[in-house]
Amino acid sequence: MKKMLVALGMLTVISLACGFFGGDKEVATKEPEVKQESSEEIGGVTTGHSSGTASEPKPALAEKVEEEVETPSNSGTSNAPRFFMDEFDGPLNTTDWALEEYYLLPEGVEEEDEEAQPVYSVEQERGALKFDLESPYLYLYHLYTPHEYEDVRIDFEVENKGVNTNNIGIVCRFTDYGWYEFIATSGGYYSIMRYYEDEDKELATGGIKSIKFGKDKKNVFTAICKGKTLIFIVNDVEIARVKDEEIVDPGYTGINVSSEAYVPVNVELNWLSISEP
Repeated sequence: MKKMLVALGMLTVISLACGFFGGDKEVATKEPEVKQESSEEIGGVTTGHSSGTASEPKPALAEKVEEEVETPSNSGTSNAPRFFMDEFDGPLNTTDWALEEYYLLPEGVEEEDEEAQPVYSVEQERGALKFDLESPYLYLYHLYTPHEYEDVRIDFEVENKGVNTNNIGIVCRFTDYGWYEFIATSGGYYSIMRYYEDEDKELATGGIKSIKFGKDKKNVFTAICKGKTLIFIVNDVEIARVKDEEIVDPGYTGINVSSEAYVPVNVELNWLSISEP
């Protein structure tokens, strides 16, 4: 088992009245503490344990924590393809994909309390990868672990299946000391983040004019990491291009689905592609 030390400054934002995926609530702005855990299973309802307390998050970087994270031992040894398109036919692939969870404890709730256990499911059926998050302030990272990438392009189509607030992210160069993340928020905004050791930085932020709002709407997200250049594309429209040279080593790639104050979050991925940029 490879041990990985992760420093996470979790980005949370205020949802607008017309949320990115149809949300119509506004999130309050108090500062939380974040707890990170590796999940115990993938698919079905998965629970974890946490310590610390949290109120609702503010629209900025939350407090940072450092935890040792168990990462899969199959990295670099699998016969899984390096570049591919997955249309999510068949059963959920728990060999090549690893799930990590970050979540918040409500104020006054102890770790051993049943209320402390985050509730969610990740299932694959009828040609879709389905994320159902029942707990607020829950952040799920779905990482492709057979290969590490320096330069990579990730595309996927996501469909909202409910009126809810949620954030969608794409991860590249997920390493021992940090990663890059492209985040589309429930308010129709984006951020390109560098989570890096003990100093996280927002590299770009703004609005997404090419987003399709509402229930059953489909959006295609694309992230490109190539050398120092990071590019974020939504529905074939480039919305941001920045340069950064802090994280240069190859790392895992994957996606993030997260909830805010109002749940449930129900989103489906119809296909996902990992390719050369």
